[in-house]
Amino acid sequence: MLNLTLGLALLSSPAAAGPCDGIVKKAATAKGDALAAAFGELARCDKAVAEAEYKTFMKGATDTDALHALSMSAIRSDVWNPVWKQLEYLDYATRDEVAARLGEACATEPKIVTFLSSSYLALRDIEFQRWGRAFNACPAPELDAWVLKQVESPPDQLFDEKYNSVVTMFVKKQRAGALPALARGAIKAAANGPYDALLMQMDEAVSGELGGDRSAADAQALETALVEVASNVDPQKAKAVADRLAAAGSGAAAARLLPRIFPDRVQPGGGFLYGAASIEEADCGGEKSVVIHLAEVTDPGRRWLILPEVEKPLRAVKPKLTKCTAAGGDWPVATSPEPLKTAKELEAWSATLQKAWADKGYTVKVKAEKATALK
Repeated sequence: MLNLTLGLALLSSPAAAGPCDGIVKKAATAKGDALAAAFGELARCDKAVAEAEYKTFMKGATDTDALHALSMSAIRSDVWNPVWKQLEYLDYATRDEVAARLGEACATEPKIVTFLSSSYLALRDIEFQRWGRAFNACPAPELDAWVLKQVESPPDQLFDEKYNSVVTMFVKKQRAGALPALARGAIKAAANGPYDALLMQMDEAVSGELGGDRSAADAQALETALVEVASNVDPQKAKAVADRLAAAGSGAAAARLLPRIFPDRVQPGGGFLYGAASIEEADCGGEKSVVIHLAEVTDPGRRWLILPEVEKPLRAVKPKLTKCTAAGGDWPVATSPEPLKTAKELEAWSATLQKAWADKGYTVKVKAEKATALK
């Protein structure tokens, strides 16, 4: 038997208009297709009464087949509001089944496409979300086109619950195929819209099944889409994309965005300038001391992070605190978090390192090391 929530059982319907009373009474005894037919008859008698009495007919729909038939009768009769709302009165499993069956029916019932797309404006956030299974089950190209249009037209606000629901439906159905549209939506959302949310949905579109790794093809598709976004947004927004690319293992793609993100830091001969330092730490007769081995590093723009390239050579420089008791372990190595404009910025970055160690109670010295040019 169909499991309706207590809320429906407690709802009473208003008295029907006189001319339609006899049709309403059929809801007490009609079953299955007869129940749906009686509702269609009531809608022809008076649509307002049919809308008000829909819950009465729902009580007679004792299984999902009957409720599906009743829903279809109401949709065909253009009595949509109570059908949109009915999922509220069903348990989760029944709700999903009812929504999915209505979605599947859109292959032969074009009106369902309009019924579903119209719900975007007609319903509140949570009410709209309940119809997600219907959107994903509908095979009609017309509905897919409608969803695509919404995804590519993000709202002018950082978060919108209904828009996010549409995007989630789209990603769940299209998977990696959603990436180009998500990229277009993110570009439009960059100024004031849900930019970060769309970037997260791009990751979700290529997430591996059951937590597994994404395929090489999906990883490449994500990289292409993210680069497209970064190439069409401001530098700050592009940096967020590059960070995502690097975190996903696409460091080379992130590096290609450096001129976009830091156009004022490209060096006269091309490439980028960084600061790098290894920290030699020792106890010198009870005095905590460090020597900052500072080096200027240039890179042609092939790396998002230079740290892996400079760690080994900077730890291999000649120690200065040879008469002291060295701290154990490898020397820490640091690099400037972003490319630098000039050598003066290298001095400023070095000053921040010196202060950080001095604040810890260390005597600090700086040793300039040979500049490194990465290839």
